[in-house]
Amino acid sequence: TETEYVSQMLTKIKRFAQHHSCHVWFVAHPRQLHHWVGGPPNLYDISGSAHFINKCDNGIVIHRNRDPSAGPVDQVQVCVRKVRNKVSGTIGDAFLSYDRVTGEFMDIDEHPRKG
Repeated sequence: TETEYVSQMLTKIKRFAQHHSCHVWFVAHPRQLHHWVGGPPNLYDISGSAHFINKCDNGIVIHRNRDPSAGPVDQVQVCVRKVRNKVSGTIGDAFLSYDRVTGEFMDIDEHPRKG
């Protein structure tokens, strides 16, 4: 099944990363959210298998506001939803603004640099 395949694939990739002392990043879009109300999806919304959250060491969701009535559309929310090794970080959210001209992300509190 798809769930068994994902589990075996993630186990092999995790073993590879440990053996070669490297990080492996998966970038995945959420499945179609039928009852979506505009907020960020959670890690269980990744299509394919719950093993993506069960086997990962860190789970991060990047969410861009697309609704002008919910706030600025250049606002990006970085949601840290899972941290297996607590020395590496903590669960929480950060908000950034995105400058389409420069392609830069900046803290909401930061002021744009001049010159």
